[in-house]
Amino acid sequence: QIDDDFRLTYARLWTALMLADVNGIENSCRDLGVKKMYPLLAAMLTSRPFDEILERSKSGILDGQTSEQSMGDRAMIRGYAQRFLKEIIIMLDTVPRQMLLLLKMNDCLRHVAFALGSSPSSSMVIAGDYASRAIFNEERKQNYGILSQANNFLTYMKVFLRIRAYDAWSSFFR
Repeated sequence: QIDDDFRLTYARLWTALMLADVNGIENSCRDLGVKKMYPLLAAMLTSRPFDEILERSKSGILDGQTSEQSMGDRAMIRGYAQRFLKEIIIMLDTVPRQMLLLLKMNDCLRHVAFALGSSPSSSMVIAGDYASRAIFNEERKQNYGILSQANNFLTYMKVFLRIRAYDAWSSFFR
């Protein structure tokens, strides 16, 4: 079972990943017990090099990869996995046990999506969508002022519109 504090921290992490908000990623990872290795956790969750997240934070684009870039990313991630095996094991020992369950589920969903011929980033988009909804709903429950509620709505819409634009873009180029 996943407790609410972990669920919200995980949702904040995914929302930060979708927005390519490096400070949000670092803070969420720290809340999960991962301090210096936050780029590694982000790369493991998204199956993308952390450099791409940094690039997206500058460009504001959710994903614009060609299949050649995707193949290059896979090779780069395999190389990182071999190079940082010790750090990966240490990090997996540090994160809450609930995170291990979600990492395994994430991996299984990615394999199912691949087997069905879906976009490699579809599981990332779905996770980001549900994460942003969870944060939006949780923040709505809190009795903050009108400015806080407006900011919450704008953050949700930013993620929502990015996801919808990506869906339209990826459907058009399939």
